[in-house]
Amino acid sequence: MTIDEFSTYDAAYVLGALAPAERTAFEAHLRTCPSCAGAVTELAGLPGLLAKVPVEEVTDPVSAPLPQTLLPRLLREVAARRRRRRWVAGLSAAAAAGVIATGAGVLGSSLAPDQRPATPPAAASAAPRRDLTAVVPSPVTASVSMVPMRWGTRLDLSCDYYPSGGGTASREYTLVVHDRTGRSQQVAAWRALPHQELSLTAASSWHSQDIADVEVQAPGGRTVLRLLN
Repeated sequence: MTIDEFSTYDAAYVLGALAPAERTAFEAHLRTCPSCAGAVTELAGLPGLLAKVPVEEVTDPVSAPLPQTLLPRLLREVAARRRRRRWVAGLSAAAAAGVIATGAGVLGSSLAPDQRPATPPAAASAAPRRDLTAVVPSPVTASVSMVPMRWGTRLDLSCDYYPSGGGTASREYTLVVHDRTGRSQQVAAWRALPHQELSLTAASSWHSQDIADVEVQAPGGRTVLRLLN
């Protein structure tokens, strides 16, 4: 039996926890592996679950670790949702088989809209990466790809932070999107570490064609980087 060395990368990829080299290798693998691509699609809602975690359950990662039960609990919830979708799909397939026997229907139409990906996994993994432009002088640079999903848009961000003078202090940033009517959503927050590349995955309920721009903001809401869409 052939063992897929990337079979355990899906959750870490969605959470932005892979090293840059691992992320590049996994994205190349996704183009040829429907199983891993499907797993990534099913886990795409995990950042949204993280956003619902009560603040008191999350501590400053510089001074204390996250509760050991946090990620396993979220993964169990994602797994439960995955099992429910498969159960519904199985019932749909059985029903469709009966319909086909009488010449009156197809399986695809029996699936609920939220069970079908907005784009093929291979196409999703190939979304172009675009650089954000500096609005004011800043030690941070970033690029992002916006992947259309049925529930909205997945944003894959890469960020570099090089403080002037070789400083060692970390700094907090947020990722904010605006739609074409002027509304805004904060979709991610992180602590940039000096001289380290960071990759993270964020999610917006807006579809990519409705997003007017993407911004990286410093504390206080000051925009330092922007990408016009």
